[in-house]
Amino acid sequence: MVIREIIKDGSKLPVITEPGIYSGIDNSRYHGQCTDTPSISSSMLKTLADECPAVLRHNSYLNSERVYEPKSHFEFGTALHLMYLEPHLLADAIEVLDFPDWRTKKAQEARDAARAEGKTPLLPDDVAKLHAMRSALLDDPIARTAFTGGHSELSHFIKDRETGVWLKCRTDYLRELKESAAVISDYKSSTTANPDDFCRKAWGYRYFQSAAFYIDIVRQTTGLDVSDFWMVTQSKSAPYLVTVNRFDADALEAGRELNRKAIRQFAQCLARDEWPGYRHADTPDLPTAFTLSLPRYAEHEIAQILGAAA
Repeated sequence: MVIREIIKDGSKLPVITEPGIYSGIDNSRYHGQCTDTPSISSSMLKTLADECPAVLRHNSYLNSERVYEPKSHFEFGTALHLMYLEPHLLADAIEVLDFPDWRTKKAQEARDAARAEGKTPLLPDDVAKLHAMRSALLDDPIARTAFTGGHSELSHFIKDRETGVWLKCRTDYLRELKESAAVISDYKSSTTANPDDFCRKAWGYRYFQSAAFYIDIVRQTTGLDVSDFWMVTQSKSAPYLVTVNRFDADALEAGRELNRKAIRQFAQCLARDEWPGYRHADTPDLPTAFTLSLPRYAEHEIAQILGAAA
């Protein structure tokens, strides 16, 4: 497995022009225009699966006027990822501010100042929670091995064989195994680590699409048989329980089909430089009005209501 290190030319990072695995690309750069022509990530593919091209363009780096608004729960998630994946960066990346919460003007000003300096602002309670979550994860005999013996935060780039579009993914953790194999570990903090409940979240957030996308890209960039995409899932509520989850073959195949459809749509939008809003499946090139049917669950509820009334 060959990893290319990105080295800044002055204050600028070079543009990616060759497929491969790269280190040294920070998160903001990765999520921006980092290839010589537009690229699509897993999160962008999932947007196309759920939404329309106009929404994708507006909320991605393709919109030059997009304004990023930091949110505290995202910043806590960033700190969690650093703690598990790049612990050597954590101390310099965060700034602990001695406030009970962010409700006062003074606390908000201190938070904004930390953000302006490129720091992740945290409250003392946040830091205590970070350490409690770390202890809980290390108590799990499977999860505690997920982020050792490999490489964290590698950026992978390939060109799609069908459309020529750049595809990119950023692995939380990649480990080479014996016999030319590798495994991807992905950390997820969640409102629940219960596998049954998390399964529903995984559907809602389209994690099965991400798993298929990552596996397929990393197989090409490494030349290895990527056997699994493990989601190390941790509850954000005490006692911060951890489960390790993966998708079965049917879920991955469904993810691949949705990804393929989205990649084709993205390539078409790029070629035409058109990012339409909502369209009917039978007339994708024309605006239309819609006729709505009730979802199955609503029909069931209506039947129950009518039955009770009778």
